[in-house]
Amino acid sequence: MVNEEKIIISSTDDTPSIIIDGEKLFVRIEGPSFPENAVEFYVPIINILAEKIPTWNGNINVEFEFSILSSASNKVIYEMLAKLEEFIKLGKEISIKWIYESYDEDMLDEGLGYKECLKLPLELIEKESTT
Repeated sequence: MVNEEKIIISSTDDTPSIIIDGEKLFVRIEGPSFPENAVEFYVPIINILAEKIPTWNGNINVEFEFSILSSASNKVIYEMLAKLEEFIKLGKEISIKWIYESYDEDMLDEGLGYKECLKLPLELIEKESTT
């Protein structure tokens, strides 16, 4: 088995935290996403996933939980989801969760939009507000 590594990128005021865990076959992106340059921020992540996912065997779990998603981030997240869709077509087992706060209709709409545009096992999960 390939020695899988765990990649952790901490969140900032305008970028989400990212966990890519090859041992647990898990990817999580959480927090605000309105980096100054979304392409510059996300393309390396997409490239890492494109390199790692083909080496993973088993059910891969991907979770997205954004508090804010800029239009530029939205476009790059779409590209990331499209890449995951390609892997699914090649036979990879990938489950995707789009988690949103119960009050956040914008994030729900984003998830619904991705689900309509792409052929993905995208599960929309409403999270009860803690406030």
